Amino acid sequence: MRSHPSSVSIAVLIIAAVGAFVQTEGASWDVTSHLLRRPETFFTPSHTMLYTGVGLLIIAAAISANLLLLNKEIRNKSFSIALKLLIIGSTLSIVAGPSDYLWHQIYGVDGLLSPTHLTLVTGMLINSIAVVLGLARIVLHLPTARERRLIKALMIPAFAVMWIMMIWYVYMFALPLSNGVHFNFNLNPVLESIIAIIALPIIGSIVFITASRTIGRFGAASAVTALLLGMNSFANIIPSNQLTPLLPWYLMLIIPAVFADFILNKSIIIRRSKLIKTERSVIISGAIIGSMFYMLGYPMLPMTFAEPLSYTFHSMNDILVNFVRTLPLVLVFTAVPGVAMGIVGAIISTKKIKVPQANIPSNISSKAKNKAL
Repeated sequence: MRSHPSSVSIAVLIIAAVGAFVQTEGASWDVTSHLLRRPETFFTPSHTMLYTGVGLLIIAAAISANLLLLNKEIRNKSFSIALKLLIIGSTLSIVAGPSDYLWHQIYGVDGLLSPTHLTLVTGMLINSIAVVLGLARIVLHLPTARERRLIKALMIPAFAVMWIMMIWYVYMFALPLSNGVHFNFNLNPVLESIIAIIALPIIGSIVFITASRTIGRFGAASAVTALLLGMNSFANIIPSNQLTPLLPWYLMLIIPAVFADFILNKSIIIRRSKLIKTERSVIISGAIIGSMFYMLGYPMLPMTFAEPLSYTFHSMNDILVNFVRTLPLVLVFTAVPGVAMGIVGAIISTKKIKVPQANIPSNISSKAKNKAL
């Protein structure tokens, strides 16, 4: 029978997963509200959602601290690192919350890359990683198949949230939205474009393939991608009527994701199939996901390429028309590096990232299996 501290650890990770999801949606929605120039105060619906998530994560972090202090058994478990990361991430959020309030009071509307926002997003990213790491490791300690299925199902939103948080961390430096009333933290437009082109396809490929390896079945990575598309639609597209005409097309990005998932897991679906070698299937999947990064970044990422493409971004009205007008040209110079960086991400996932579970899909190489905890 599982010990009480382990049961509490599972509850902590569930609370943290819900908190991370709510927090991430609130933060994304808040950025859209800024772009729509809606009245800016601290007490907005998006801020309420954001800090509700922060509150849940603080509760999870407090319980984690108590567990680590009082239970030596928990400190020796592989998933204890996740509890420690929750404490670190939530501490940063606690510092960032009142600091952001004071920043708004003193400086008014600020840019995306303000010190308080960077502190908050760093804490959010750490928390999202903690949830994924904790769920992936605690599954080894669960005695029943029902509990393992529950935790693996919870990994789907956990991976989606981590993916979005990694994207937004890149956006902090890649989006030209950091020119506030008093400070301009925007980087050089060319440098912003380079950061996006290199980092975003690598991140997408790593998360997609690692999710598939960790959850261990066809459809898992597709579900993570579908949830990512839904979260982005809710927070960044639907709030603006100007952006919704492309929503059906945006949601169709699930089609190449499902294809990449099929290629990645084809040995599970087609037994003893020799059509595509395992290593090649991982590379192809990474390339597909990497090639999607620009369209996956709608509606935010087109702002990064505004100045290099010689068009001006004044409001959300500018995004749709310029996105459609420049899409063929942008795909020409982003597709090749996107594919290349997606392949790099695939290699990193299979060669460098350990998957802490016993049941790894048969499509993953034996070398990767030997690395699993």
